Amino acid sequence: MNRIQPFPVVLALSSIFLVLYLFAMGIHVFLPGDHWPMLKGWDLIVFALSKFMPFNLLIRLLEVFLVSSYTAYTLVPLYNFFSKKSSIKVEYSEEATFRFKPVAAVLISFGLITYVLCIIFDLIFPQWTMYKLWEILLPGFKWLSWGSFSIGALLIIVYGLISATFFVPIYNYFQEEAYPEINKTR
Repeated sequence: MNRIQPFPVVLALSSIFLVLYLFAMGIHVFLPGDHWPMLKGWDLIVFALSKFMPFNLLIRLLEVFLVSSYTAYTLVPLYNFFSKKSSIKVEYSEEATFRFKPVAAVLISFGLITYVLCIIFDLIFPQWTMYKLWEILLPGFKWLSWGSFSIGALLIIVYGLISATFFVPIYNYFQEEAYPEINKTR
């Protein structure tokens, strides 16, 4: 089975996040004030400096690259591990597709690892708290109790399962359309 390499994923994620961030910044320039709340979401994710200045932009671009690196170097080894662990001998034609169990396990593991690291980060560095983002993304999460932490973990598991439920069939459908010559061997 072919293993996925993390660095191309870092470049792809960095490009996607960079375009989204620059788009949010551009919209904010044209709609100042509270008309465009997307920039507030970025402020919760990339938490360097809150004022718009050139040095801040460089710091945020570095943060986008670091977040992309963290994501890729966590997701890819997890996927390689789970797909190897759950794989049986498969024909070459099936290697191009994703399977539900490894993808769900990767998304759940990545979500829980990130969630725990963010909680620990918030406890160590309270001046840069990110828990407000978790309160938005995880209904029922409030800072910080064991019950709230458990609700957040449970919701991350549910989000991972829902994401895998939608992602895997859509990816596999388009993968089959993109490489029909591989699927002729079935």
